[in-house]
Amino acid sequence: MHVAFVVPRFYPYRGGYENHILSVARHLRDMGNVVSVFTTTAMDLEAFWLDGFRTLPAGHQRYEGIEIFRFPISYRRWRRRAGRILGFFPNWHLKARFSRPGFHVNGLERELEKACPDVIHVGPLPYNSLMYTGIAVARRLNIPALSTPCTHFGEEGNDEISKHYVRGFQIEILNSCKNVLTLTKTEAEQLGDLGVRREKLVFSGAGIEPSDVTGGDPAHIRNKYGIYEPIVLHLGMKAPDKGSICVVEAMKMLWQDGARAHLVLAGPSLSSFDMYLSQQTLHQDRLLSLGAFDDQEKRDLLAAADVVVQPSRVESLGLVVLEAWANQKPVIAADTPVARELVEPEHDGFLVKFGDPPALASAIAKLLSDSEISATMGFRGKEKVSRKFLAENVMQGIVPLFSTGTH
Repeated sequence: MHVAFVVPRFYPYRGGYENHILSVARHLRDMGNVVSVFTTTAMDLEAFWLDGFRTLPAGHQRYEGIEIFRFPISYRRWRRRAGRILGFFPNWHLKARFSRPGFHVNGLERELEKACPDVIHVGPLPYNSLMYTGIAVARRLNIPALSTPCTHFGEEGNDEISKHYVRGFQIEILNSCKNVLTLTKTEAEQLGDLGVRREKLVFSGAGIEPSDVTGGDPAHIRNKYGIYEPIVLHLGMKAPDKGSICVVEAMKMLWQDGARAHLVLAGPSLSSFDMYLSQQTLHQDRLLSLGAFDDQEKRDLLAAADVVVQPSRVESLGLVVLEAWANQKPVIAADTPVARELVEPEHDGFLVKFGDPPALASAIAKLLSDSEISATMGFRGKEKVSRKFLAENVMQGIVPLFSTGTH
């Protein structure tokens, strides 16, 4: 069987969604399937819409037996302006193709159809145009389309995030798929309430391979950057909706109260966060902002951390939390419905209101000052990963979905 994935970014970009799809692709490959990934040249998030940000070369490469085809994004203004106009038409097909944050990828649709896969997987939202492309090709080839949308619902009572993921045409996109795989039961329930046909919804979950993220050398990080006091780690995309600004503001409060901990921010960032960070002048000796990291550096960072803080409102599960737990580290996440399905408050982690620096500062201070609570939470988290979130076990439910109903 030939499985094709249509995704905005893929390896060497290592975000949570990309890591999950890579894990699925590896397991499908190990089952003897041909696996191809059709993606764009974008590396930075802004590169989907603006020229001048980090990209990868277009073309073909092979990684661990997985074929990767990378296509350039069109930055032509006339095409984008015409698309914006078409996106206002009431037809859901036009909205799916052209509504914000859509973009045109040169050559992808043609090459995907030429590849003649047996099944196409698309995602995540809100990359509507890319998902629609994969679904349209699947329809022409008369093959199944699957989706893992990774819907972000944000906080309860606030649609600032969810409004970008649950528009009418996006529900139609998902209903055009044979199955919609959700990472949490919360996501499945809310999508069903919004109109995705429940018989299409499959709670697939997600997991990690602990050996991929453990075994790091804490001394390497500490010696390299001269950090010999506690480390508060914020790992992944640095952006306002990821809680990154809240993390800095919380640490500023702790530093003003005499805390000796260091804050390490590691991962790519949005330009809006970079601008915010450039305006910070106090306690720079205790704030370390690193860019994209490789797998070994990620293991070292997790090994060196005393507390891992991910107070994000744009999560479909929170793989960084699982990675921290695999290293037996205590975690703090934002109090959202999705996070409550993952973290049991006061038992294996803390949940704080999104965008509340004082609450976050209090939780960080408690974990830094009470080694017994920190160790207990980290231990319980590691046990939970072993029970519920091992990739090997999760994939036993995901992989068969790709062969059901194929020709």
